Amino acid sequence: MPLQAIAINDFNTSLMRETSEKDEFSKRLIDLYQNDTEDHQFNSGKQAIDYFQQAFNNNHKLYIGMFNDKPICAIGCFVDDVDNDNTMRLDELAMHLHNKNRGIEEQFIKLILLDNQSKLVKFYTQNKKIDKILQNLINNKKDA
Repeated sequence: MPLQAIAINDFNTSLMRETSEKDEFSKRLIDLYQNDTEDHQFNSGKQAIDYFQQAFNNNHKLYIGMFNDKPICAIGCFVDDVDNDNTMRLDELAMHLHNKNRGIEEQFIKLILLDNQSKLVKFYTQNKKIDKILQNLINNKKDA
């Protein structure tokens, strides 16, 4: 199954068809943020989950990158101006360590852009790595 980018706004949403333990989906997300500390502000995976739980209350989303029925990456999608939901900030990226620096970050963000293209959403970030990916994707789109 190819990589998918799915937006959630509730951790009770299970995207995994088969689980072997209770709350496995949330535990996997905690592990993502716990183990990959490069491109987010969190000191622990639990802190990340708590942060996004609060963000969900403010209509923000968490995009989950699913591959072979498992979450392998995640990134927050924040609407900073409630009056203008056509501008969104992508931040707080976490990637499974086995998938880092293999081009999956770019594929994942490209899927998010495609998911929102009909809404004419403009994305930005405060993270250098994510910004480089966004700029590359935008420049490649202009060249196509």
